Amino acid sequence: MNSSSKALMVVMIFLLMSFYSPSRDGERWVLADLAFRNAAMAATETVIVPSEEESEAPAETSKGESAPDPLERLNRVVFQFNDKMYFWVLKPVSQVYGIFIPPGIRVCIRNGFDNLRFPTRFVNNALQGKFKAAGIETARFVINSTMGLAGFFEAASQEFNLPPPFDEDTGQTLGFYGLKPGFYVVLPVLGPSSLRDGFGLAGDTFLNPLFWIPQNLWLSTAIRGGVLVNNTSLRIGDYEDFKKAALDPYASMRQAYLQYRENEIFK
Repeated sequence: MNSSSKALMVVMIFLLMSFYSPSRDGERWVLADLAFRNAAMAATETVIVPSEEESEAPAETSKGESAPDPLERLNRVVFQFNDKMYFWVLKPVSQVYGIFIPPGIRVCIRNGFDNLRFPTRFVNNALQGKFKAAGIETARFVINSTMGLAGFFEAASQEFNLPPPFDEDTGQTLGFYGLKPGFYVVLPVLGPSSLRDGFGLAGDTFLNPLFWIPQNLWLSTAIRGGVLVNNTSLRIGDYEDFKKAALDPYASMRQAYLQYRENEIFK
């Protein structure tokens, strides 16, 4: 790849990150990380092949439906863009970042920004009637925001043995009430999504406190870019393992993401 092409890619990445700035869409950079991590985890899970007797048994009806992919040709182009961005930009920067910042500090930074997602988790748990989970989320937020120093330390789990966060978002709530995923789409930088989850992201935006705080464009872009690099530095190798195990990485990522989202809705 020549220098002009690399420069063009860097400019595109910057523009995309500026468009999805916290001042306009404070939730999307967090969900981009979650989507990437969840899809990679789901894709690398062990697949259990049923025995011959089991395969002859009537299959249970799936609770959800797979999303069509009418934009596959375009989605594959965006998928390749995201792939190159990871290997040419995000991974090298994250590796250098990891050399200078100890893992413990990086985990604290991840915890702190994840703590800010409390309103999203609380509201969507409540909307789905999961009031116990909403109560636990409230307790976690109060404890981590005080004893955990603004959420940088997991005091709720370490000191009070509270369960991990109940990650519910607006897309899951829409699915909980029967809205179909619509068509599959791959977003630049943000990765796999669906029409329903796209609308869900818009709802999550208004639940993020950062959305209501006026921020300078350059500052908000730097914050999201820094958090993305920080979180990527903690999981380098996941995407590489996923690609090695997949005959068609695009199709595997699509299936993994849709299955994961379906399981999250009906769990």
